[in-house]
Amino acid sequence: MPNTRRPIATPGWLRPLIRGSTRFSLNAPPWVPVVVRNAPLKLSSLVLRQYYRLVR
Repeated sequence: MPNTRRPIATPGWLRPLIRGSTRFSLNAPPWVPVVVRNAPLKLSSLVLRQYYRLVR
């Protein structure tokens, strides 16, 4: 029997955080170090992983 678990929808309170961090990463000037540019994405990923772990 295949795995039929549905993915959990992204919570509404997290969508603005994801949208803002993506916008920051894509619109950052090229002189900004990659670590700083991707920090908001890493943080939102960490928050999302912890949320899913908590909900499961």
